[in-house]
Amino acid sequence: MVNEDFTKEGRFIITGNIVHWASSKCKRVTRSVLASEIYGLSTGFDHAITLASTVRMITDHLNMPAIPVVVCTDSYSLYECLVKLGTTKEKRLMIDLMALRQSYERREIEEIRWIHGDDNPADAFTKANPNGALRDFIDNNKLTIHVEGFVDRTKQDLGVAIDVV
Repeated sequence: MVNEDFTKEGRFIITGNIVHWASSKCKRVTRSVLASEIYGLSTGFDHAITLASTVRMITDHLNMPAIPVVVCTDSYSLYECLVKLGTTKEKRLMIDLMALRQSYERREIEEIRWIHGDDNPADAFTKANPNGALRDFIDNNKLTIHVEGFVDRTKQDLGVAIDVV
């Protein structure tokens, strides 16, 4: 669970336990860091949608509000590709990128946040010298994540996209 309003303080706090974890090798050879980030996000989003639909059945049954899918990345280039309609020259990558954008436009992804790299718990899975975010989360069941940027979608719906950094 996450505290609701992070805009005033520029950070949010995750509390609880890890529900799902997976490690897999990318099935395609990637030519760039951005390609690896997009493939990783695409796979993670597929898992998130599965979890969200299961949790939605439970929350609906208990008359509780749905829990939104919020994507967090410490990759600024990935963040820009998703929220500012950046492009890539790799044709295979365009399909995954367009699928993610479509999910964002349909609000299957409620929000995309660019977070500080030191707060990213996924670094423990991908870096030789990771930050301590995952260890802190497991030890304390709590993790503070600083937000570097996000899009205020209430204003975006009015035709104004705002990147708050």
